[in-house]
Amino acid sequence: MSTEESPREIAILGAGKIGRGVVGLLFSRAGYRLHLYDMYMEGMRKLEAQGYYEVRVTDGHDVDESTRIDDFDIVDSTTDAEVITLLQSVDIAACCVYEGAFKSLARVIAEAVSQRHASGNERDLNILLCVNALGAPAKVVSYIEGELAEEHLAYFREHVGVCQVMVLAAGIPSDPDANPWQVVVSANPGLEIDADAWKGPQLQIESVSFIRGAQGHIYRKVYCGNMRHAMAGFMGKAAGHEFICDCHKDPWIRANIVAAFEEAHAAIVQEYSFDPAEDAEWVEFIYSKLDADVKDPVDRVIAKTDEKLSHDNRFVGPALMCLRHGIVPFYLARGIAYGLDCLAAEQGVELKDDAAVRAYAREICSLGEDEWMLLDLVAKQHADIAFRAAE
Repeated sequence: MSTEESPREIAILGAGKIGRGVVGLLFSRAGYRLHLYDMYMEGMRKLEAQGYYEVRVTDGHDVDESTRIDDFDIVDSTTDAEVITLLQSVDIAACCVYEGAFKSLARVIAEAVSQRHASGNERDLNILLCVNALGAPAKVVSYIEGELAEEHLAYFREHVGVCQVMVLAAGIPSDPDANPWQVVVSANPGLEIDADAWKGPQLQIESVSFIRGAQGHIYRKVYCGNMRHAMAGFMGKAAGHEFICDCHKDPWIRANIVAAFEEAHAAIVQEYSFDPAEDAEWVEFIYSKLDADVKDPVDRVIAKTDEKLSHDNRFVGPALMCLRHGIVPFYLARGIAYGLDCLAAEQGVELKDDAAVRAYAREICSLGEDEWMLLDLVAKQHADIAFRAAE
């Protein structure tokens, strides 16, 4: 661990709603300069010319605050040279990208780590993975180590922390007449960083905290919080709602998504150890979002439906975890059934009978022969949805 003072600046790799919005807002408030890196270079040059952007934090009710951010610069992404140079000088880099970009980012991180080592830089570098990808740190570490020469591996393991981060906010579309570079995020934005992976002294930044047992926390977030949000979208799509806040106000949808959340949460607290007080506070925080009046479009929430329904993701994953712990995932199966309907409509697939539903569920959710119990539940829930729709 280095005793050198770290610069108050952060590289933000992926300058979208989470990068510029949540991460940028919290670090800017703490006096950090932001270095924004994004593959959309044409847009970044327009932002650079404007010289500022605004982050609006709202719950659709009493909370509605705006912060102007102008202490930033744009990193040229047309080549790797500038971002590699940047990663040699900063000590914090927030990766706010989809999982598909991990390999390319790992390559530039590895080159920067090699050059840090070669130049005798003994300061620690922490990589913050601000993404809802289960198992992300292990994947990124393996990609980086695969790019490093043998002589740099020990340095990497000693000086670089690859940290899972729970992002406690969502990016929301701006109003049509807003400045094009405005970012809107949900109320009470925060970050929870894996304390076990972090290298060096912990940050002292408002709304940025460090937690132990981060794997359990990210599974809880995805399997409970993100699942409930997506299920509201699936059911809302069937009901003809435009925004998630309208789904939350629908008594039928609200009852179902709360029940699915309770099933998933019951399994999670058996699978992982949580501090009871912290867990109760987290559950209260998640429940408070049901009463927000933010105009988050249903179509945005249900995007990439096939990914959400994949085997280890936010529906099938907690449903199978429930079964392992003797909990019947009745409502989670209902969420899967609604999701399959959304995806089938998108793909032009007709789920005309029980056999078609089962075949489609096996294909989309990658359910094996030994997972027949969940398949049965999904098929029954789909039949119930069809019956209700015909009434």
